[in-house]
Amino acid sequence: MREELKNTDWHTYGLSISDYDYTKRLINELIDDRNKQIKIKGKELEAQKIDSEVISDLNYYAYIDNLFIWHFGIWRLQGIFEGILKQEYFPEKNMLGLKSKLDYTRKVSKKINQEDYNELLEWGKLRNALSHFPPEQYRPSLIQESDFNEYLELLKKVTTELIDE
Repeated sequence: MREELKNTDWHTYGLSISDYDYTKRLINELIDDRNKQIKIKGKELEAQKIDSEVISDLNYYAYIDNLFIWHFGIWRLQGIFEGILKQEYFPEKNMLGLKSKLDYTRKVSKKINQEDYNELLEWGKLRNALSHFPPEQYRPSLIQESDFNEYLELLKKVTTELIDE
């Protein structure tokens, strides 16, 4: 591994709630652009009188790819959240795992209610499954935009409550 990768500090301004929205915008743009490309390709195939089953397959695999993009979004949202916890509550500590970070943050801030805590841990289990035993190709996790948005809103709510102490 290159030395620069081992010692990179990419936190010039610090993580913030806007990083969540940036992630959503980026994912939406990736998916929208990909869907436009697939439509163009589908029309080209139709014009060439290619079997409609081929076009159907093209659309299906684009859908599968989009599910993987939402999967990566869930993964990034949690990373941002954990990073915000670290920068705000324990910048000098290296804590492993979402639960230990949440427990410490709750201890010092008293801001994360039990319902949100439980929900964050459930999302953390999903993110761990995606990280440590990810779905195989063409068999995505079935995470959709609505799931991403649900997690996004939870994280924004909890982060806002933590930062607005």
